[in-house]
Amino acid sequence: MRTAQHIVAACILAAASIAAPLAFAHAKLTASNPAPGAVLDTAPTDIVLTFNEKVEQAFSSVTLTSAEGKVVATEKAKVDAANPAIVRVAARGLSPGAYTVKWAVAGQDGHRRTGMFAFSVK
Repeated sequence: MRTAQHIVAACILAAASIAAPLAFAHAKLTASNPAPGAVLDTAPTDIVLTFNEKVEQAFSSVTLTSAEGKVVATEKAKVDAANPAIVRVAARGLSPGAYTVKWAVAGQDGHRRTGMFAFSVK
């Protein structure tokens, strides 16, 4: 009887060990270029977002808006083929002013995460 209890306990512990990383595996923004709050002398040509894990192209989007709330024309965000934890979007031709980057991605666990930050160009 005691051996059966040990086997059941070991199975529960093994299952919990396997499931724990998956439960906390949400994509989290770890870096960006430009950085949140940055005041740039020169407008960036790309917005680059780096996450703590691979993100899925089909569920990734980046929207760049001006201070007036107008969406700035950009190409569709693309997950970097060499490093699928990086999402890039073209931001060519930005004039001086404040901008907001809104992003949405889904990580390996399928949970969608969103966020936003601002930067400005002198």
